[in-house]
This record gives sequence, structure tokens and C-alpha cells, in this order.
Amino acid sequence: MLEVNSHKHLKKYYQNNLALWPHNLTLTRLISRSLSRKDNTFIQLSSDSRNFWWPGLLIPLCLHNNNIVLILSERQYRLLFEVELPKLRSSRLGFDYVEGIELIPSDEKIWVLRYQDLIFANEKDLLKNRQLIFPESEFISSELRESMSIKITPKDWENLIASHSRFEASIIEVHERLSRSLFSHSVSSDAVIRIDYSELLALKEILKDDLPSAMPWKRALNVVNNEWVTWAKLDNRKLSWDWYIQPLLPLQTLSGLLSKNTLLMLTNSGQSDSFFLDLNSKKFTFNVKVDLGNKFDQEPIPLFVPKRQPLPNTSHFYRHIIRQCQRLILGRTHPTIVLVDDLQLRLQITSELAGEFGLRVVHETTNIETNGIICCSCNWWIINQYNLPTPDQLIFPVIPLPTLESPWIAAKVEMLKHQGRDWFREFLFPETLAILLKSLAIIRGKDVRVAILDGRMRYRSWGKLIFEALEPWVALERLLPY
Repeated sequence: MLEVNSHKHLKKYYQNNLALWPHNLTLTRLISRSLSRKDNTFIQLSSDSRNFWWPGLLIPLCLHNNNIVLILSERQYRLLFEVELPKLRSSRLGFDYVEGIELIPSDEKIWVLRYQDLIFANEKDLLKNRQLIFPESEFISSELRESMSIKITPKDWENLIASHSRFEASIIEVHERLSRSLFSHSVSSDAVIRIDYSELLALKEILKDDLPSAMPWKRALNVVNNEWVTWAKLDNRKLSWDWYIQPLLPLQTLSGLLSKNTLLMLTNSGQSDSFFLDLNSKKFTFNVKVDLGNKFDQEPIPLFVPKRQPLPNTSHFYRHIIRQCQRLILGRTHPTIVLVDDLQLRLQITSELAGEFGLRVVHETTNIETNGIICCSCNWWIINQYNLPTPDQLIFPVIPLPTLESPWIAAKVEMLKHQGRDWFREFLFPETLAILLKSLAIIRGKDVRVAILDGRMRYRSWGKLIFEALEPWVALERLLPY
């Protein structure tokens, strides 16, 4: 009955709104079944879904809102309340909901939570066998990490000293020792440097008889163990630093989330990142898995991976990729996206290309010329791609392998090494594939050429696995500047 009613209301909705995605009817049926059965459901959306899938999700929620929790990122939250719900109301549709954790809703109201609210609700055991819905679940891992992240500023140190004056000398000693060590190891004005979690243990030992009750110290000193990674971000201009603490395994930290609730997940780019690997390690299974692909998903990507490319660790690699980028950009009348995750390398490439192509070249901004060249990180492109015109080409000067300069990445690798596991194939490589697939999802079927200029595609055994993951594709054998 829910499927039938959802179908009817979807048709009514499209009397007032243009149908921009052909799979909303199927999605509505899948969502309706999952809500009725309360089963674990994973739905792979097609590459052309953009934000057009919202009606297929929301209309069943208008008709069936029993024990539902909708978990949203900040971007999704704004989109829901500023765009999608007003469109539903114009079609005389809507649902009762409660936002945030100030009020716990009845079973008949949808509970709308941001990720940080989800963490609190889980800690307080407030979810109580509800079905959790995660739109764009490919971002779960990063959203959970960021939401669980603890930040300690210089002001927090001052507050700690003020509230624990009898330990003032010991606290100051810890802070000064850390400051000397951090700035002696800094190599740039905004360096990021690992801090051993034992430093938190030392501070906890000093305060053991009077642990702070105020945030963020209360939380920081409660979570300290080797399943969290800590680091400092330095500001050499002010000679100050902020202390960051993040979980290595966010899912593991959310105890009981999987055993007490069912999950409904929608994704645009599959399930290859660390969150889904953590799910697999816990032997979590989906009752229903559906791929809403379309003909565009099966159209090959024009892929240029030149032979005899130098490796990134060779002396002439940088000049080579600059020349390659310049040749690829020549004569292009539509935007080019140059994707580089390493900030220093990205800024160098941006500067070099600006010297050649002038104001056409920008760094991580959506305000571009018709034939503009955007140099950006993969994550920036994934988040902002819907706000940009369809590009002519994507250029990857290097494969977007997660860098060990990231404290979280380095700590996760160390943990896997300690466990005797294959840290590259179990973690770094799946994360790389996830980044690539997210970056390419939107350009399928749009005749956008993709260039990967990294010699490791040809000379490393795992390069073949990347070729396989990008299927279907058609090889561009020659480099042509048009």
C-alpha cells in the first residue's frame, strides 16, 4: 500500500515540478519497501542523479514516518529545509519532524539529525531501534570523523589553568614542552605535526583527582587511547597551535549503532571507502542491494594515460606534468579541472599554469571564465561539482593516494602495520579508488576526457586495478591539444 500511495503522490508532485531524473519512481518503491520491512538497504544511485533523487526519498517519508531518523550533513540540511521541503509543500506534501537533540520525537515524527547530533544520541542510547537513513553515504566516514573531532585552542589552555590553579605549574610545563617540541619540528608556517596520545595521558595523570567538567577537556581526557589520533596545527605567525583529536575507527567508536538499528543508505559512488570496509570487517550485511544505473553509467570514459610517464619520485616528473597539462589545456573552450590533493604541489601547478594562461587559472573557486582552469583538491571538486558547468576534461597529474603526511592517515597505517595487515591494499588503495570514483561519477556519459599523468598507472601492479575500477573506458592513445 505504501508503494502505491508513494507512486500516486510522486506523479502529483511532478505536476508542479519538472522530472529531472528518470529513476525516482523505482527509488520511491525501494524506499517504501525498506521503510515497511525495516531492513538494511543499500541503493547505488546513477551518475546523473545529482540532487534530483530527493523526491524519491522524501515522498515515502511523508506517508510513513514511524521510527525514522534522517542523518544529514550541513549541506544536505540546508538543501532539505531551503529547497526540497518548500517544493513538497507546494504540492501539498510534507511530514512532521523534530530537529536536533533538544526534543526526542514520538514514533510518528521523523527525527532529523546532523552527524554531531547522531553521535550524542547514540552515546545517550536515544535512537531505540529506529531506522537510520543516510543520503550520500559515501561521505559517512569523513563526516563522522569531523563530527567526533575535538579541538583544543590556546584559549582552552587558559581556561584549564584558571579552573585548576593548583596544577598551574604542571599544566604550563606540559604546554611549554609540547610547544618547544612542535615548533622545533615545523617546516612550514602552517605545519601539521603528530602528537603522541601519551601527552594526553600525562595531562590526565596531573589532573586525576580533579578532572575538568568543561568541554573540550572533559571529552578529550575521556577518549584518550590508541584508537584516537592527535596532532597539532601550527601558526608560526602567532607562535600558537591548536590541538586536534580524531577517532581512527569512527564506526567502532559508535558502539551499538549497528546492532540496535537498521540502515538505509543511498550513494553516488559505491562502497569502497574505509567506512564500508569497517562494515565488512564487522560482517555487517545488507538485506537489499540495488544498483540504479543507467545507460550513461555504461558509456566509456575517454581516458588518456600516456605510456612511458615518469614516476612522481623522479627529478623530471614535475616539469613533465606541467608540459603535459599545458598541452592538454591548449585550445580548450570549456572548463578544465586539475585535481591535486597535495597542497604544495597544487599551488605550484596553479602558479605555473597561471603564468601560461593568465586569469583563466583559479584556485578552488566556482567563479570562472567559460574556458576557465580550476586547480583544486578532489574533495573540493566532489563537493562543488554541481555548482560548475560541465568541464571539458579532468586532469590528475598524480594518482590521489592518501598522503602519510596526514596524521589520521599515518596513524591508521601504523595501526594496520601493528596488526600485521596489508595496510596498502586494505586501506590506502581502497581510499584511492573511492576518491577517484567520486570524482568521476558526475562526468559519465558526458564525453568528458580524463587524463591521469602518473607513471604508476603503467608501472605498478595496482595500476591495473585502477584501470579495472574505471571500466568502462576507451583509451586515448595520442595527446592532442584540442
